[in-house]
Amino acid sequence: MKEGFMKYNLRPDEQASLELRGLYEKYGYKKYKMGKFEEYSLYAENSDFITADRVLTFTDLDGRLLALKPDVTLSVMNNTNVSETDSEKLYYIENVYRENRESHNFKEINQMGLEYLGNVTRQSVLEVIMLAVKTLDQINKDNLLELNNMDYAVHLISSLGMWEKTYLKTLTAIRQKNVTSLRELAAKAELGEKETEALCKLPFLYGPMEETLKRARELAINDEMRADVDALEEYCNDLMRLGCSDDLQLDLSMINDIDYYNSITFRGYVRNLPGCVLAGGQYDKAMSVLKKKGGAIGFAVYLDELNKGEHEMARYDVDAVLCYDAADDPVEVMKAIESIQEEGKTVRGITTETDIRYKEKYILRDGKAVKEAVTC
Repeated sequence: MKEGFMKYNLRPDEQASLELRGLYEKYGYKKYKMGKFEEYSLYAENSDFITADRVLTFTDLDGRLLALKPDVTLSVMNNTNVSETDSEKLYYIENVYRENRESHNFKEINQMGLEYLGNVTRQSVLEVIMLAVKTLDQINKDNLLELNNMDYAVHLISSLGMWEKTYLKTLTAIRQKNVTSLRELAAKAELGEKETEALCKLPFLYGPMEETLKRARELAINDEMRADVDALEEYCNDLMRLGCSDDLQLDLSMINDIDYYNSITFRGYVRNLPGCVLAGGQYDKAMSVLKKKGGAIGFAVYLDELNKGEHEMARYDVDAVLCYDAADDPVEVMKAIESIQEEGKTVRGITTETDIRYKEKYILRDGKAVKEAVTC
């Protein structure tokens, strides 16, 4: 796509979606299109998987309770027929409908995502992480991807023998980095000093790759945790070999819902944007909950977030205008417009003065577009 068109006519979310579509298709991902509505039961039965607290519903003419989709990944999983031996590679550009927690009104959110389902191998996980890195680079070269192996935290907490209620409170405290609550929960569970210290240090186990891996290995209290560090280190090394590690950090306190997610998770940020613009990871457990075979990994790009930063406002509506007379041959007009477009410019033909903002002006003379220095 020509630079002029991208620069002067596309918002950041529009530009990103066009560029990312080309990136994903280059790696063999096919576009997935879903309807606006899904059976409400799909979301009601899997409410922990989606970030929406409330779902917008209505009764269809046949009596079924339907929902305006608050999530795309659940629909992708619900409709896939993959197995442990084959794979499906999909991307989507969809609007989802969620409650705005500030205004308490439902809002339409523009979202793009990528999903790899079925035979999820180490190579396919690496591919998705790499595409997350490339996605952030397409949006803004000044970015950061935080990577985690969620199994590390799960294997720590599981080894402590906590009651389910205490277990869930512990997960919440880790997400909130609430050390006071963690110490109280450890005391109630009568944990030893080593286990308590590991639990209280976990929320702060983030930073540069080499340093964080070293701290994680020192903090590990069982073989499962050490194996989780080894697995994460392998991905880090692979990303270094692929040249994708310059803007990569680790965060082993990043915990999603453990009934749906597992292993690798990640979040992406870009400078001058207030929140997370990309989030994803493995959700093999979610596939199992939906009685689907195989694993899954993917991520979502929050396109609306890209418009919240400072970006150059379009100074012009088009790069050029072609002034012609209403009596001129329309074929010659079109050929003249196309001759200007071949220079990578956006063009609009006009017969009278206009409020259109443009950089260059052409006049149709003898069937040719002649550049002029004066304003129409």
